[in-house]
Amino acid sequence: MNPKKEVAATWLDEFDDFKTGTYTLEKEKPGQAVCPYDPQHNSTAVFVDDVLYTGTVADFSGMDPIIYREPLQTEQYDSMSLNAPNFVSSMTQGDFVYFFFRETAVEYINCGKSVFSRVARVCKYDRGGPHRFRNRWTSFLKSRLNCSVQGDFPFYFNEIQSTTELIEGTYGSVSTQLLYAVFTTPANSIGGSAVCAFALQDISDTFEGNFKEQSELNSNWLPVQSVKVPDPRPGQCVNDSRTLPDLTLNFIKTHSLMDESVPSFFRQPIIIRTSFHYRFTQIAVDPQIKTPGGKAYDVLFIGTDYGMVLKTVNADSADSIERVNPVLIEEIQVFPSNVSIRSLKVMRTDNQEGRLIVVSDTEVLSLRLHRCDKVTSGCSECVALQDPYCAWDKTVSKCRSVGSGGARWTDEKVFYQSVATGSHPACPASKVMNKEAGSYGGFSLYKSYNEDHSGQASKESPEGEVFTMTREEEDHYNGH
Repeated sequence: MNPKKEVAATWLDEFDDFKTGTYTLEKEKPGQAVCPYDPQHNSTAVFVDDVLYTGTVADFSGMDPIIYREPLQTEQYDSMSLNAPNFVSSMTQGDFVYFFFRETAVEYINCGKSVFSRVARVCKYDRGGPHRFRNRWTSFLKSRLNCSVQGDFPFYFNEIQSTTELIEGTYGSVSTQLLYAVFTTPANSIGGSAVCAFALQDISDTFEGNFKEQSELNSNWLPVQSVKVPDPRPGQCVNDSRTLPDLTLNFIKTHSLMDESVPSFFRQPIIIRTSFHYRFTQIAVDPQIKTPGGKAYDVLFIGTDYGMVLKTVNADSADSIERVNPVLIEEIQVFPSNVSIRSLKVMRTDNQEGRLIVVSDTEVLSLRLHRCDKVTSGCSECVALQDPYCAWDKTVSKCRSVGSGGARWTDEKVFYQSVATGSHPACPASKVMNKEAGSYGGFSLYKSYNEDHSGQASKESPEGEVFTMTREEEDHYNGH
């Protein structure tokens, strides 16, 4: 009997207009190493310069993990390269393609079994090596991602679940490119989740650091001495990787792991949650939202396996990278509590304030990014939200959003707001308690999507806080 064949197809939109729904088949080829045989195998893919890069498994059993770009791949059945990975995401930046995943830590094996989070990279211009390295990456390196509570005995959130795209912003006085990622504790551990940020520069610096090796089977993993690293340095982009010497190629085959971990950008998690009921699953970011006075904040949307979305902000990020002040702005019960959120995405168009797209296994929903207009009790309550989208407009005595504020939005003499403190001297003392996230928990000031007694989600208002993204409803919502 012939095994089931996977097929990957490339489709072209015949009229260059996605609304027509008319496509023509351009070509068809085997799907092995492009997509998994089982949807339960976590995989990732990114399209770079008309070439597909994938992180997946290449066999039915899921025992042959692979990072692949035709015809190059990682070493087969080699735990030094990939050790039972679960791929999370991938992206490209500069000369490299990056992969984020969690895997069984080979360097920890002498102490027991543990899963570590990784970032790996390959060079976009890698052409493989000569002879037996012909179809193998010559630039593959990986490093651990460190999301932990610091101390004499750090507490690690070891299992990465999701990342945002790479964004650019100013934090304190530092301008940098970074991404946010969700981490959890193991399934059989205390239920804990965290969000950490990682700067692209810190990732790059780690790959320029020391390599890690185990000289003998039962010896400790230690940094490789600089004198033992061949020249040219393994893992770099070179003009033609097929001319690399065997010394460099043999070294990288056995030394793909870096010694130093990538530190979190703020040197600590931005938000921490311990809960018996849920864990974080997904994350999306709306970057650098400008506020009255000119400061900018990243608004984070965090999905859970409990059907809930948390909206948070690091209220100190505009002033410092040495500390964090997590604020839980909002909790939104999007799906019933037995439904896990599989994907989150902030979408914007030129004429809209943006929507948060929330995806489960069976539904796609769209939410407003804010509910500033729901605050009707006064200036103090509007400011107490600590929501970068919302500010009190003194000219009309309303809580308004960044989109409705117009060109005057950054004028702090007109719009009152304080993301950092939740209070403003021009407003009376707030009756609303400050909302702190992290391990202290938090509460929802307003909920737009609650469960009724039957456990099914219900809409709050006919204007549609949340709606299913079917074609008919989308057209109706847009007035077509």
